Amino acid sequence: MLFRKPLRDYLVEYAADHAQLGTRLTHMIGIPMIVASLPLLPLNPPLGGALFIGGWALQLIGHYAFEKNSPSFFADPVNLLIGVLWSFIEWARVFGVELPVTA
Repeated sequence: MLFRKPLRDYLVEYAADHAQLGTRLTHMIGIPMIVASLPLLPLNPPLGGALFIGGWALQLIGHYAFEKNSPSFFADPVNLLIGVLWSFIEWARVFGVELPVTA
């Protein structure tokens, strides 16, 4: 089973591990960069690679410069997916859309 606890619990924990504004901003930019890089890698390796590396650099800057903690996926790899969902929810909020998160 992929999720060992309710999705809401993962999101609450993820948000707590990403409480500093600098971390939130680096993740809101870095995570979409990583996601966008994946389909680009086979089509345009230099661009896809730059997005991938740049996105991960932002993630690490967020954790080590602002949050002073390790990335959440070190403890539970499911947080790689939770981060993508968290980023989507945060961007929706920026645009005034509140998404109900259940389960």
